[in-house]
Amino acid sequence: MLVSGPSMMASLAVTALSKIKAATEAKPAGSPSDALTTKSAKDEFLEYAKMTPAQKMHAAMLGKLGITEEQLKAMSPEERKKVEDKIKEMIKQQVENDPKMKKGSLVDVSA
Repeated sequence: MLVSGPSMMASLAVTALSKIKAATEAKPAGSPSDALTTKSAKDEFLEYAKMTPAQKMHAAMLGKLGITEEQLKAMSPEERKKVEDKIKEMIKQQVENDPKMKKGSLVDVSA
């Protein structure tokens, strides 16, 4: 897998902490509660576990950019293309700069 475990876990931890902080902040009296729209940690984990490695990498890169999937979907096609291009560039840089990756490691040369 191209994304290392610690960086993936760090991305998930940052997301979880931001959700916890948002949920525990004091809200003005009479403001609508978003308790019905928030997911439990179990639901989020199960959703993450069902993702393909490519989807996990995409989610991690969005997290690094500070963008949620919902925000990405709400963007105009031009803005979304810019973000997708940035993600592609980030993945390319990660692959090229990973000291663990050796020449030919992206291709199965065992056959």
